[in-house]
Amino acid sequence: MRGQFKRLIQCVIYLLVAWSLFLSCQAPRSIIPHPPPLNASYPGSGLVAVLSDYGTRDFYVGALEGDMYTANPRVRITTITHHIEPFNVAEGSYVLVQAAREFPPGTVFLAVVDPGVGTARRCILVQTPDHKLFVAPDNGLLSGVIEKLGVAHAYEIRNYSLMRQAGVSATFHGRDILGPVAAHLAGDIQPSEVGPKITDLIELPVTAARHDGDAVVGFVVHVDRYGNMITNIPATMVKQMGFEPGIRLQVTIGGKMVAATLATAYGDVPEGSWLALINAEKVLEIARNLANAAETVGAKAGTGVRLE
Repeated sequence: MRGQFKRLIQCVIYLLVAWSLFLSCQAPRSIIPHPPPLNASYPGSGLVAVLSDYGTRDFYVGALEGDMYTANPRVRITTITHHIEPFNVAEGSYVLVQAAREFPPGTVFLAVVDPGVGTARRCILVQTPDHKLFVAPDNGLLSGVIEKLGVAHAYEIRNYSLMRQAGVSATFHGRDILGPVAAHLAGDIQPSEVGPKITDLIELPVTAARHDGDAVVGFVVHVDRYGNMITNIPATMVKQMGFEPGIRLQVTIGGKMVAATLATAYGDVPEGSWLALINAEKVLEIARNLANAAETVGAKAGTGVRLE
């Protein structure tokens, strides 16, 4: 009898241990709730990628990010660049689309190159077919996005409840309107909540590279921090001209003429020598190996280029 009672006690103990182990395995699921996904309609959202001409010397970037965190404390902010040439909308348009292509669907992009801030120009939101959202002034800054990525929907930003609650100035719409709206979009609001739909977006005039006899004519779209000059001349046009690596080219940049070697890599020519190559974006780039080419000829975004 005593042995049976002992076995019964052991069985009860085993059952209690098993039950406690079961509860411990279930506890994390019931006690620690999973936060709802940010803006679940856009997989990968929660992230805002920022481009501006603010630079990093002043308080502008800090104030912009501060108001974005105020609008949405859970927002994640990354920087494309704050060093677009001041007021150069065309350069901003080029750099923005080159970076935006590499981000996942659901990313919100905040672009601020805004020489018309405070005027009648609109603040807008553009949604692309691949579910990326672009918040910017309607001044042509999204021209590259419109051309390369397309437009699914576009809205004018009018919802004041999404803007800076401390007030909106006439000179800092990046901080007061565009930044907070971008942060909210990375959270739990839908694009249609920012304001009415629009279709008449402002685009920059397109000036494509062209053939001119035995030459190709284009212009510089961006100068990178190394002084390399990225042009709007596509690789296909260079090939059509019959130019092959190793050939010597006469390059005229803003009225200044240099001799460059058509290369496949910067190191194909001696240090300081001029070269032209097809870069990662499949356009012609003009450079000097380990030297600043743009500074040498005084070129910037918009400077004309002739290749022959």
